[in-house]
Amino acid sequence: MTATCAICGATHEEDELELSYGRPDAIFEMGNDERSLDVYESDDACVIDDERFFLRATLPLPVQGRKDDYHIGVWVEVSEEQFHRVGDLWDDPEQAAEPPMSATLANEIRSHEGSLGERVLMQLTGPTTRPQVFIVDSQLPLGHEQRAGITTHRASTYSAGLG
Repeated sequence: MTATCAICGATHEEDELELSYGRPDAIFEMGNDERSLDVYESDDACVIDDERFFLRATLPLPVQGRKDDYHIGVWVEVSEEQFHRVGDLWDDPEQAAEPPMSATLANEIRSHEGSLGERVLMQLTGPTTRPQVFIVDSQLPLGHEQRAGITTHRASTYSAGLG
């Protein structure tokens, strides 16, 4: 089956669609006036009040029987220093050599209650790809899925907004 993207108008196979969060949850908790005054936001980075710093990343989940991972598009909160370091490395083709950075998930992942604020490691991957994040606590269900992999059916429940 196929689906038509509401943004670009392109047709995609349903198994190509992945769950993605448009902004950090903290942004959606703000009123429109506060958001327009206190937030810098783009599709890659957000800053609230020059105090909270967020970056867009992907959380890869291996899919059993497929060579490509399923990616959940997430936001992570990082320190100001890390935020500026990523900015310094933004176009650097060697950025993947940078050590992983500690961060926290800035989205509550559907069906993973309590995932907001979970500790992750963020690894830069290259100037044309988003950083990847890895759940630190492998005992969490999401951490287990990331390490053990998920079924194609589970990937489709994420994409359908049921996961």
